Amino acid sequence: MNLMKSTVGRFDKMYDEPQFPFASLTKVAADVDLLGATSSTGEQYIANNGIGSAFGHDIIQASTRVNYAQNLRYINGLLAMVCMATDGAEAVEDGNYQIFDHMLKAAKANVRLNTEVSHITKSHDGKYMLEHGSSTKLAHHGPPALAHHGNMAYDVVVIAAPYQFSNLTLDRHIKHVPAEIAYVQLHVTLLISPHLLSPAYFNMVPGKAAPKVILTTLQPNEEPLEGVAGVGSPGFFSISLLSPITNPSTHGVEYLYKIFSPSPLNSTFLAGILGLQGSYDAESAIGEKDISWIYRKVWNSYPYEVPRTTFEEIELDEGLYYTSAMDGFISTMETNALSGKNVARLLVDRWRGRMGDGSGKAGMSVPTLLQTDNTL
Repeated sequence: MNLMKSTVGRFDKMYDEPQFPFASLTKVAADVDLLGATSSTGEQYIANNGIGSAFGHDIIQASTRVNYAQNLRYINGLLAMVCMATDGAEAVEDGNYQIFDHMLKAAKANVRLNTEVSHITKSHDGKYMLEHGSSTKLAHHGPPALAHHGNMAYDVVVIAAPYQFSNLTLDRHIKHVPAEIAYVQLHVTLLISPHLLSPAYFNMVPGKAAPKVILTTLQPNEEPLEGVAGVGSPGFFSISLLSPITNPSTHGVEYLYKIFSPSPLNSTFLAGILGLQGSYDAESAIGEKDISWIYRKVWNSYPYEVPRTTFEEIELDEGLYYTSAMDGFISTMETNALSGKNVARLLVDRWRGRMGDGSGKAGMSVPTLLQTDNTL
């Protein structure tokens, strides 16, 4: 798809000289000519570039719904193209976390996992003080927590979590506080069942197996709505059969499913997709012989990526960086990792005196606040 390749290609230029590293997302988006994509809805962007509405409705919208739980009329054009850029994805066996784990070990970093931070205060000399919360998770074991050392001063702090979910407070002397943006509240259901998906539920020809992955769009004349109400008549965004597994109790083959939806899935829906016989109302319990295991999670998965032309600040104050500035531009694990790469390069250039006053302080102390529970 040429439009996807050209749009993603412009994004890639952000990480090449002369744009990289960049101090402003808004400026670099303009420099690489991406504001036309970010300021349009996906529907407008593909129409302006000669892509038929049927392809957008049936293919691209199915992708925006499974990836961002948003319809093409409301998600911006850049994210609509990102949803179609699925080639070449790779993963590390046993978990991508190993990349960062090895990086920390190689750097011989002082890592304090599960150390809560509640406040970041800027002192008169420009250093940042990290204040611990009301409780500390590692009070009696593991690395010492901040509570055992008093407040700690740092030259540079990197906040690597969405500020609005971090339970952090920035003091009034800090120049910029990240603006709150709307996030999708996504319901994820994982379940294991001995039953394959019911072809009849999806109006398929009798005897024909249901697909392993089912994506949804809207009816041709159905009005797309904004927000989670935009799920429309299907009632869910996607269903995926992840893998067959062996039940250790029965030694029989069962199937692991993942379902994305805007609200909790009731027994009527689950019985329907699995083709269970009998009458199940919303509150009915489904026995273990039909669903042997189920896990439900609801979380703020990603922002509503609406059209916009300005983006969050990367440097909230001198020496205070924010990698989740990227979230309102593109929200993926990969692009947040690239945001970290950009901040790291800004720091290196700062230390070398290339972007500052020439003082270049090698060996500065730099904590990074990771995840949404304020862990260091």
